Amino acid sequence: MTWLISLLAALIAGIAGLFLSGFIANACVSWYHVSSREGGAGYFVLFLALGGGIAAFLIGLITARLMASHDGAGFGKEVGAALSVVVGLAAIAALVCRLLADVPPKLDGQDLTLEVEFRFPHSTGTDKPPTADGNWRFTFDSLSGHTVRKSAAGVVLTEAARFSEGRWIVPTRVSLFTARGQRSVTLAREDAKDVMGFRLPLPRHPGSEFQDWSDWLPRTQANGEPWPADKMSCRFRIQKVAPPPPSPPLQSEAERKTEEAAKKEAVFAAIPTNSPIEAWFPYLTYEQPQTQRALQQIASRPNVVEELAALVVGDDATMAHAALMCISRLPVPPRELIPPVQAAGRRIAEGIATFNRIPKEEDPAFENAVDPATRFYGWIPAVKTLRAKCGGDFIPELKGILELSRVRPESHCMRVDICRVASHYLHQWAGIPPLPTDPKPD
Repeated sequence: MTWLISLLAALIAGIAGLFLSGFIANACVSWYHVSSREGGAGYFVLFLALGGGIAAFLIGLITARLMASHDGAGFGKEVGAALSVVVGLAAIAALVCRLLADVPPKLDGQDLTLEVEFRFPHSTGTDKPPTADGNWRFTFDSLSGHTVRKSAAGVVLTEAARFSEGRWIVPTRVSLFTARGQRSVTLAREDAKDVMGFRLPLPRHPGSEFQDWSDWLPRTQANGEPWPADKMSCRFRIQKVAPPPPSPPLQSEAERKTEEAAKKEAVFAAIPTNSPIEAWFPYLTYEQPQTQRALQQIASRPNVVEELAALVVGDDATMAHAALMCISRLPVPPRELIPPVQAAGRRIAEGIATFNRIPKEEDPAFENAVDPATRFYGWIPAVKTLRAKCGGDFIPELKGILELSRVRPESHCMRVDICRVASHYLHQWAGIPPLPTDPKPD
């Protein structure tokens, strides 16, 4: 029975140790900058918590048995003793971890940077700062006695150097990464043998008075004489790190869409009325709030026929496609657009004929079929609109396109994208049935 009580007391101590170890481990993640990459910080906390729980169980069991052997068995006494030992050890462990950690000091709750200005001797040249030549390093060290226990590399701000009273002054900056140890700084060129270092009278937790520049250090030499001008000196101050600007409030989906719509409307409204006609094409690719106004802008242009005619037969296949799609969307397309669209059909046929003459080994991917296919994708919708609203006749052009598209059936563009569509509409508009070898319409 006494062992059962001791085991129960040890179990309670183990649970307490588990949570206390997890709490300490979680604090150590911040104190010791444990990386969270690939779950490292989480595994660190988990393993330390489990290890602490097991250790606390064993310590609690030993404590409970010692208590039972000296003062007699008793649940309350054994649990109290076990918990007292575990909590005491956890407090000591937390204190040691905190004291050994490099926790940066803060001022008014903000992190700090250490700024150090190095004043070079009078003998330094005046044409450019000394740190402009070679690779210079600035280091901030935390000392334990005369030994460097931890260092942080800072930045040498050569671009901010200044020449004052016959001496170059070069500023540097580094994060004040720890409150431990004495502070020293060094500035040296990497290929130089001599390294000039200075100890700084900076306390573990500096107050606001250290935000002002210190005197130039050292003030005196070992013999009490003033520090000579032919030796480097430095001064320092701390600066609070400004907190990052607050993140903008998260937008709802409706707010985001409203903002995007406003931006798009602003871009549309800013288009000058004398812009090229293609400036309004992006608003015709699908139905948008600006689509009808874009069509009105296009339709009201005095030279709309000439502008669209130049594009539909131009060398840019993508622009020709966009212009043809624009014609297909005009509410009242001018009849004068019929001849340019007929010419666009002949341009497509010429492109297919050119493709047919190119040997397959010179164009194994059939890239030369893309240009006429791109134009054809826009030509058919434009033809349908002009036939329905203006009575245009495009049968000769469509027939020529179809006949040429049958020559190279191994090309997907020719067979499926052009021949299939052309044979369908030639049958529909002129009653000419497709050939048995033509692809069937969807």
